[in-house]
Amino acid sequence: MKLDHIIIGMGRCGTTSLSEYIKQHPDINCSSVKEVHYFSIEELFERGDSYLAEHFNNRSGITSMADTYLLLSKEGPARIHAHNPNIKITVLLREPTSRAYSNYHYSINNGYERKDVTFLETFQNESDYSEEGIILRNNLCHFEGSLYFKQLSFWLNYFKPDQLLILKTQDLKDDPQLTMNKFFDFLEVDRFKVRILEAQNIAKKVRSKSIQQFLLNRNHWLRKTVRAPLKIKWIKGAIIKSGVNDKLHQFNAKKGEGYRPILEEEAKFCADYFEEDLRLLKETFGISL
Repeated sequence: MKLDHIIIGMGRCGTTSLSEYIKQHPDINCSSVKEVHYFSIEELFERGDSYLAEHFNNRSGITSMADTYLLLSKEGPARIHAHNPNIKITVLLREPTSRAYSNYHYSINNGYERKDVTFLETFQNESDYSEEGIILRNNLCHFEGSLYFKQLSFWLNYFKPDQLLILKTQDLKDDPQLTMNKFFDFLEVDRFKVRILEAQNIAKKVRSKSIQQFLLNRNHWLRKTVRAPLKIKWIKGAIIKSGVNDKLHQFNAKKGEGYRPILEEEAKFCADYFEEDLRLLKETFGISL
């Protein structure tokens, strides 16, 4: 199968909500799970396009999926271009300081980041993960992941600007229908009146970080133990389509926001750090955040 459209990020920007709105359109064929890390994770990419096809119930309509690891991926753009050089790409962007801070707390809640490491200390640690795999980079490089101009510029080495749609998190929140109309026009499908949704995937604390690491980390020892039986296609397909992973995530989540407001000195550091990247983002792509 050939993928027609992909959301490449960014994590903690509202891509779950965007994906849920996209799923409402009758002419768009979304993957059975929101994120398929086929192009971003080496082990999955080596399985070939049949792995990608397993995540679609049929091949009719415009095929679409998301993978929020991709904006930071070094290999992803070339892999996607080889798969479909004419693919359409969407990226959803949030104000960078709030995204970085949200990603920091998400990583603590999900067992990637130690809770005794401060937000600004993680900035000093990011260089340690620059050559790590995409899972660690995505979950531990909070600042790098918010340098949107830098990341998007790399993607333009492989794709034309008119293949890329940049949407803003705040716009999706303020006027979902207007934002989705832009998206539907980009995909060249009929505009569709969407059912307005409540906020999706709000940052929450978790009941058990051990359970969360099992759900999220492909290198978790228990994941490796149970992986062999899942190579039997019908078992794996049944699990994917059952949505059991999403149900376990919901069970393990606690109610309420998971973190304190950002400190003044943290916000000031971020404003200075992101200033140049934001200037270039506006100058090159016409996007102000």
